[in-house]
Formats: sequence, structure tokens, C-alpha cells
Amino acid sequence: MRAATRSGTNISFNAAYSKPTCGDSQVLLKIKSAAINPIDYKARWPLVGTVVGIDVAGIIEEVGSKVDTFKVGDEVYGAAGKGGSLAEYTATDPNGLALKPSSLTFTEAAALPVTYMTTFQGLKNYGKLLEGDRVLIIGASGGTGTAGLQLSKVFGAKEIVGVCSERNVELVKSLGATEVIDYTKSTLLEALKVDDAVPEDKKFDVIYDCATNSGAGEDYYTVSKGLLKSTAERHGQYVAINGSPGFWLRAMTGIGCRPNEHLFFMKPSTKEFTDLAAIMDGEGGKEPLKPIIQDELPFNETSLKEGFDKLKSRRAVGKIVFNMDM
Repeated sequence: MRAATRSGTNISFNAAYSKPTCGDSQVLLKIKSAAINPIDYKARWPLVGTVVGIDVAGIIEEVGSKVDTFKVGDEVYGAAGKGGSLAEYTATDPNGLALKPSSLTFTEAAALPVTYMTTFQGLKNYGKLLEGDRVLIIGASGGTGTAGLQLSKVFGAKEIVGVCSERNVELVKSLGATEVIDYTKSTLLEALKVDDAVPEDKKFDVIYDCATNSGAGEDYYTVSKGLLKSTAERHGQYVAINGSPGFWLRAMTGIGCRPNEHLFFMKPSTKEFTDLAAIMDGEGGKEPLKPIIQDELPFNETSLKEGFDKLKSRRAVGKIVFNMDM
């Protein structure tokens, strides 16, 4: 089968990689679409497997003898685990999958797992976002940032401030931002200050940082701490998807980590992927959501390089997805 494989820092296209077999506690998934994320080129074996990729959507072709949660023919999406997703097939733990949102194509569903589930868990489980909150999304035009805008609105945020460059202002507004800060024209403090101080009503209940340590020297951690609301009833929460080595150490060990500062890895969960699917389908009378797709590419050697080059350039708006049937 076709697969994208890693060797050290290199990612290469393999036209004759061995098709995986299905274990007793696994499902064999015929992959229809797979998306890519920075972790796919940053992470190394043995943290990740030989086949590249996490985001996946496809059709279950075989079910292990100990699996009773899915059946052959189910259309699913989720996290492929160490089996990888940039391939024609993957054998994976069913606990990282859920039935695909019925309103989305396989390409759209494949754009969800890492960015939308990271955001879902970040805003809900760590940020404790409540209806009426004021939220800041830093890096609002990227894959995780666009998810942050959409899900903040679903979760009831009253004010959503997005940080992006001028060329993405209209997109960010269209996804739910009530205010946009163009980081090429002003710093966060310059945009929010009144008479040399940031008033309490300009501070935030939740700051979702999708930009710090993303590859170009960005660091919003220090300034963000001064932009969090602090009252007797509740303290604002800073939630980041990346950070300094010191922040990662504190987050992983729990030593010296402040209770309102969060840095975490997304944890795949069938229940939460099911909840996310319901949100995307607009259950409960809410507006259905669609992820922002930068590019839908065929799965071949040329497109593989093109996709990762664009991802590494940090110019992608939304997700890059490979369609196995193109």
C-alpha cells in the first residue's frame, strides 16, 4: 500500500509499504482522508510510529475479536495512534475513534481530530469556558485557532478576540471573532491598553494560545499572564498548545505549575469525539460547523512534499488534507 513513513527527521513516500493486520483489540480502517499537523514532522520515533499522521477518517474494514463498539462498514474519524494515518490502511485502537459527523465529507472529518479535539479539551476541560465569557484566541487563523473561534462561540463566549495578520482578518471575523488584533500593527498590550493600563473589562476569562513556540520565536506566555481576569470568585485561565521546555517540564511533572496555566497533549476519546461530531452536525438546534480546509491534495510523492512544505511555512490557513481517492 501507499504510505508516508519517517526515518529520523525525514518523511518519505513509500509506494509498497506492507498493509497492517488487525489485532484482536483493534479495527482495520480503510483510510479515505488524512490531515497533517506540525507534530507529524516534529515528533520522533518511538513517541510516534513509523507511518506518519494522526488525523484520520475512513471506513472500518475489519474488527478485532475483542472489539464490540464498531462494525464493518462504519464510517469513522479520529486519532490513528502509532499506526499512522498517511496510508491506505491503518490498524488502530477503536477508543480513539467515533462515528463520523454525518454532515461532513471524509476530507472535512479528517481535518478535525487534532485541532478540534485539542481545542474542545482545551476550552472545556482546562479553560472551563462559561457562557458569557470573554476569550482571546492567539494565532486565530491557523487550524487550531479557527477551531478555537468556532467552538468558543458554540460554548457561549460573549466576546471573542482573535489575533492574526491583516490578510486573515475577514476570515477570523467570519468564524466568530467580535474583535480582531492585527499583530503586525500592534502588540496585545498596545491594542488593549487604556491610559497605559489594561482595564479589567478588557481582560479575559480564557486565553487560548495557539502561537507561542510555533516556530518563529513567538512568545505570548508572559504578556498573557497580565491579561487574565482575577476576581474572588474566579481566575482567568491560560491554555496553550505549545510552550517553552520549562513550561513543558512543569506541565508534565506538575512541579511549579500554576493552577490557571495549562499546557497539555490531546487525549483521544470516543466519547468526546462523539460529542464533537454532534457539535459539528449542529445538534440541539445550533448552526452546523465546517472546518477550514487550506488544501485538499491527492496522496502521492509530489503532493506529500507540497503539503508538508506549506505546513512548515506557517502560511496555511486551516488544514491540509490528503484524499486517498483523488
